[in-house]
Amino acid sequence: MTTSRLFRHGPGTLFRTASHLPPRQIAYQLRRRLGGPARRPKATSLEGVTGLLARMPAPTPEGEPGPDGICLLGQPSHDPLRAGWEPPVGPLYLYTLHYHGWLQRLRPALALATIDHWIANHTEGVGWEPYPTAVRSLHWLGWLSGHIDELDGMTRRRLLASLAGQLRHLERHLEHHLDGNHLWTDLAALAAGALVLDGPRAHLLAPAVGRFAAVTSEQLALDGFHRERTPSYHCLLAEQLAGVVALGPERADPRAGQRLRDNLARMLAVLPAFTHPDGNVALFGDSQRGLVTPAALAARCGTSLSQGTDYNAPASGLFRRAWGPWTLLWNAGGLGMPQQVGHIHGDWLGFELSLGGERVVVDAGVGTYEVGPERDYARSTRAHNTVTVGPGDRDQHELWASHRIGGRAELVDLSFGTSEVSAGVRGFRSPAVHHRRLSWDGRALRCLDRVVPDHGEPVPATMRLHLPQTCDLAVDGPEVRVRTPGGRRFAVRGPADLRWQTTAAPGWTAMSSPAPRHCLALPAGPGGLEIAFELLP
Repeated sequence: MTTSRLFRHGPGTLFRTASHLPPRQIAYQLRRRLGGPARRPKATSLEGVTGLLARMPAPTPEGEPGPDGICLLGQPSHDPLRAGWEPPVGPLYLYTLHYHGWLQRLRPALALATIDHWIANHTEGVGWEPYPTAVRSLHWLGWLSGHIDELDGMTRRRLLASLAGQLRHLERHLEHHLDGNHLWTDLAALAAGALVLDGPRAHLLAPAVGRFAAVTSEQLALDGFHRERTPSYHCLLAEQLAGVVALGPERADPRAGQRLRDNLARMLAVLPAFTHPDGNVALFGDSQRGLVTPAALAARCGTSLSQGTDYNAPASGLFRRAWGPWTLLWNAGGLGMPQQVGHIHGDWLGFELSLGGERVVVDAGVGTYEVGPERDYARSTRAHNTVTVGPGDRDQHELWASHRIGGRAELVDLSFGTSEVSAGVRGFRSPAVHHRRLSWDGRALRCLDRVVPDHGEPVPATMRLHLPQTCDLAVDGPEVRVRTPGGRRFAVRGPADLRWQTTAAPGWTAMSSPAPRHCLALPAGPGGLEIAFELLP
C-alpha cells in the first residue's frame, strides 16, 4: 500500500485497523514497509538436493492452456515464454501467473520448457515474493513427483537446485506480517519440501514440519473451520494440508504428524457447514465457486461429504439446515482471526439457499481484489442477503482499501436449534441492533428481521435478497413468484402492505466471472419484517 493511499483515511480508521494486530505482527509490518517485498533472493539455487524421498499428489490445477498461451482469471491468454513473466497487469494476475498452477495440464515437454524458462528469465521480481514462491513450489513438487523419472541427470539437478533455492528464500521471508492463509501456505510448502526432497542439504527444511503443525492448530477454530472464515480458502488450505499428510509427516516428527492428521480430519468434518447440495461452497466472504470444491476435496481425501443433513459450526458462526426441499446455509458472523480479516465481508446474518440442487438465494461473490467500486460493492453489506441499518445503507464494518477493516461489528444473542436459528448484530457505530430469526414450520421457511434502536427513534433499514438472474421472476405486490432454470417454482411472500422493489445487481461466481443478480428489497420497519419461502405447485 502506498503512503498516499494510507493518508486518504483518517488516523481513527488506521488506529482501529492496527489495534487488532499483535506487537510481533506490527514489527513485521514495519520491517516489510521499510525493506519492501522480498523479490531479490540471495541465491536462486541451492546445490545438495539430489532426488525425491516421496511423491506428492499434485495440487488442483489453476489456469487453462490454449493455443496462444495460458488463460488465467478470465483474462485473454498470455504466453510467458514469448511475452515474459511480468506483463503490465494487476498483482493478483501476476501472482497467479507465477503460481504455475497449470503445469499438470501441459504436455510434459512444454511443462519442462516453462519451468526452464522461468528459471533462466525470472531471477528476481514478483515471482520471488513469498506467497507465489510457496504456491509454485507446491505445484513444482507435484509435477516433479510425476515426471522426475523422465528427466536426465543434468535437468533433474537444475530443477531440484532451483526448487531448493526457492524454498530457502521462502524460509527467510515467511509472511508473519500477514499471518493467516499466507503463513499457512508458506509453511505447507516448506513442510512438503522437507518430506519430499532428498540429499545432503535437504535437512535444512526439516523444522518446517513441526512449525506447520503448530500454525494449523493456531489457525483452526474449535469446530475445525479456518479462522479467516472464508469457505474457498478453507478448502484450499485443507488440500495443502492433505498433500503434506499424504507424505507421511510422522517419519520426520511423530507428534507433529499426528497433529497434522487430526487437524485435517477436523477440516474435512466441517465441510457440510458451508456446502450447497451441488457440492460447492457458499459465497461467504471472498469465496469463489471452482478451485478446490468441498466435493472434490472430500473425494481426494477418501471421505464422504454429508449432504441433506444439519450441521452446526458455532465457533465460526456457520450453520446448515436441511428443511424440507430447502438447504439453508447461514453465516451468523464472527471475526475468527481479528488480526487478519482481509477476506471478511459485511455479510453477517446473511444466508444462501438452495432448492433441491439449485441455488436460489446467493451472495454477491467476488470478482476482483483491485481497489475500486466493484471491490467496494462486493464487500458491502448491501451486496448480501441481510439488512443494512442506518442512513445510506451503512455497512456493518468500517471497510476500506481492498482488504482492510477498521471498526468491526459485534455478534450478540446467538441461538440455534433443529427448526430455528437466530442471532443479532450491532454494526460499527450503529444506532440499533439487527436481530434475525430463520425458522421452518414444516411448510414454509421463514425469515423474521427486527431492528431495535438504542433510543427509541426509528432507524432506516432495508432487507435484501439476491437471486441469480437465470431465475425468472414475476412480482405481484407483496409476492414474488420464481421459476428456476431447472423448472422448480416457489414464492417469496412479504407483508400484505408492502411491495417488493426489484433491481439488477452485480454478482460473480469467481474472479472476473460475472453472474448478475436480481435484487429484491423491502424496508425493515419498527414492527419487524417477516418473509416466507414456499413451494408452488
